[in-house]
Amino acid sequence: MNVHLPSTIRKLNKEIVLNIIKDLGPLPRSEIAKHSGITKATISEIVKELIEEKLIYDEKEGDDNSKRGTNLHFSKYATYGIAVDLGGTSINLGLFNLAGELFMEHSVPTYDLDTSEAFLLQMVDDIKAFIEQADQPLDRLSFISIATPGIVDPTAGIVLEGSPNLPEWRNIHLTQYFQNIFQVPVIIENDVRAALVGEMYSGAFQNVNSAVLIGIGTGLGSAMLMDGKVIRGANNAAGEIGYMVVKRDQLYAPSTKGHLEMSCSGSGLEELARSLFHKKMTASEIFHQAKLGDLQAKYLIDQFEDNLAMGILNMIALINPEKIVLMGGVTKSLSLEQLTRKVKLHTTEVTNVTFEISDLQHHSSLQGIAILGLNKAFPTLQFLKDKQLY
Repeated sequence: MNVHLPSTIRKLNKEIVLNIIKDLGPLPRSEIAKHSGITKATISEIVKELIEEKLIYDEKEGDDNSKRGTNLHFSKYATYGIAVDLGGTSINLGLFNLAGELFMEHSVPTYDLDTSEAFLLQMVDDIKAFIEQADQPLDRLSFISIATPGIVDPTAGIVLEGSPNLPEWRNIHLTQYFQNIFQVPVIIENDVRAALVGEMYSGAFQNVNSAVLIGIGTGLGSAMLMDGKVIRGANNAAGEIGYMVVKRDQLYAPSTKGHLEMSCSGSGLEELARSLFHKKMTASEIFHQAKLGDLQAKYLIDQFEDNLAMGILNMIALINPEKIVLMGGVTKSLSLEQLTRKVKLHTTEVTNVTFEISDLQHHSSLQGIAILGLNKAFPTLQFLKDKQLY
């Protein structure tokens, strides 16, 4: 009677072998056996399967793949995926290989369109053009992943409540729409939460278990990592810091945009400046005028920093993070030193936290949403095995 290895154990062993080759390769079969503790006979069987699936390859092409001395390589360019970061001012597209590496990038201005239907059609055209520009065959596309502002249900693939900076961005079945067109797995996620995953993978949160990422650009949002788990909340609305109320009078003046976002985002700052200066100014121009000594601009920036500090202190009180990272266009002008000083007036030894400006910036969203896409399309590949993404 033949004794077959239980399928769950075989699947686990296959996953272990694949990830050892991905992370430590190229390696001969004997080294894989040493790292994994799996028998050489089982290794040979698994290797044969992985080569047939084109996830790995033997460096001596054409030779007998059973030879023990040849090195095995991870086939990171066997297929590719597309990551999309939808921003209020620009849309960034990236091509990623199976190792989670970005190998081509393209940006276009965010479309000035009135309907979500027209917006999605333009996205499809730009994705197809990007694939053609990259000279990649469409039949090797393995996933599309999209980071979008707003409240997102990644399991259902729906944008529940969108951003005011995108047209009719509410109750959109984004995953189904792109799956119908491209016939590949599609994953969506909130843009700041995707950026959090990017920082966890290759940025400031690589060795951190509790952290907050705050995105300050056209809008204001945050994402939280707590005890190694990405926090989403009951309806995926955790981290919507823009809706925080930080003054008593705001309690009786409901805002669809969010009171904190109205004073602590690029668009909010520009609206306040327009009413004060009676002309259009960018957020960076307002910061520049404040540095030059303009009292009205300085008032707006002081208010911006004060309200942001209050929002951060509320986050610190809630989850006690080790580190807070700020990202987004406004952070190019923000004084991290002044903000840190205001926050530290109210923290203690047990709530003390370090602050940084993201080095990755918009690349963190692209990187994070790519990792989530790979996780969906190739669940056997491990990228953040010590963290809980869902």
